[in-house]
Parts: sequence; structure tokens; C-alpha cells
Amino acid sequence: MKITHLEVISDEVIKLFSDQDDFMIDFLGTDCAYYTRYSKNENIKIVWLAYLDDLPIGCVAYRKKSDNVGEVKRMFIKNEYRGRGISKLLLNMVEQYAKQCGDNKLHLSTRITLEPAVTLYRHSGFFETFRNGLYIEMEKKL
Repeated sequence: MKITHLEVISDEVIKLFSDQDDFMIDFLGTDCAYYTRYSKNENIKIVWLAYLDDLPIGCVAYRKKSDNVGEVKRMFIKNEYRGRGISKLLLNMVEQYAKQCGDNKLHLSTRITLEPAVTLYRHSGFFETFRNGLYIEMEKKL
């Protein structure tokens, strides 16, 4: 497996973002009306892609949230590749990059029902800062 970062949105990134959107819409069921598919308005600047045998299998993105605060966006691993530690590797890449950017915190938003993701974030040092129903925000001090 290899991990590559891209500063420009490529066809491979757009495809993974679309796969993530499709997964989330299926996962959310009737709540999917509250989900927004990827658009350039997200202002994502850098994305890391995980490849296995030259196939993109997962991604994570970073964007600046505010002074000294970065944001983890679009963490996604294709279903058949989950449980292999790929998310941990990708999350570590974002953390290292955020530190290089001078961030002292990382922020993310997710749903409490995405239990494997929430568990990963908690084990990685993120803590809950806000909850509204099933929606949570988490932060990690770097």
C-alpha cells in the first residue's frame, strides 16, 4: 500500500468523494436529506489517497478551519478495505501536515452512529466538543 497527497482535486479524488457520498446517503436512510454531497465550496486544499495495487481505496482531506486550527474532512475507506489500519495511517498524515501548518488543534465533524469512525477518533486523542442529536464535533490538541 502507498499513500500519496494531492493538492489539486483529481479524478481519483472526485471518484472517492462520490463513493463516500453514496455510502453516506445509503447509511443515513431517511436522514439523507440533511447530507450534502461534495462540492468545491468545501474549499479542500489537500487530500491524501491510499492505494493498493494502484487502486485508490481510501482518502482523507485537510482544510484550514481558523487560525491555528485545521479540519479533518472526507475520511473514507472503501468497505472491502476497512479494518486494516488504513484510516489510522491517513489520519496520522493529516495530523503531521496540520502541525507543519502551525495548527495546535484539529477539528472534525461526524455522526455518533458512525461507530467505527468515532472509535478511531477517540483512540487517536479526539474528544467530543459539541453534540446535537446524532451529530457530533470533535477536537484534538496537537
